[in-house]
Amino acid sequence: MSIKLMNAAWELQMPAGQKFVLVALCDQASDAGDCYPSISTIARRCSMGERTVQRHIKDLEDNGYLERIERVGRSTIYRINPRQFGTPAD
Repeated sequence: MSIKLMNAAWELQMPAGQKFVLVALCDQASDAGDCYPSISTIARRCSMGERTVQRHIKDLEDNGYLERIERVGRSTIYRINPRQFGTPAD
C-alpha cells in the first residue's frame, strides 16, 4: 500500500468514479506505483461493475495517470504515474 500515492490521488480533480478506481489502485500499489489487482477485485472494492471499472481504467490510462502492462497468461500490471498528479493548483 502506498500512502504517498493515495494521498496524492485524493487531491486530484477528476470524476468520482475515476478517482475511486485510482485510489483503489494506489491502495494496492508499491511506492514505485506498480500493482496487479484483478478487475473483479477492483470492482468489488469500489462497488462497481467490471465494465465500469474497465472504462475508468481506460480513461485513467488515456489521461496519463496509469499505464497498463498486459502479460499473456498472467495478471495485468498497472503502473501509476505520480508525475501526472501535479498539485490541485496546477
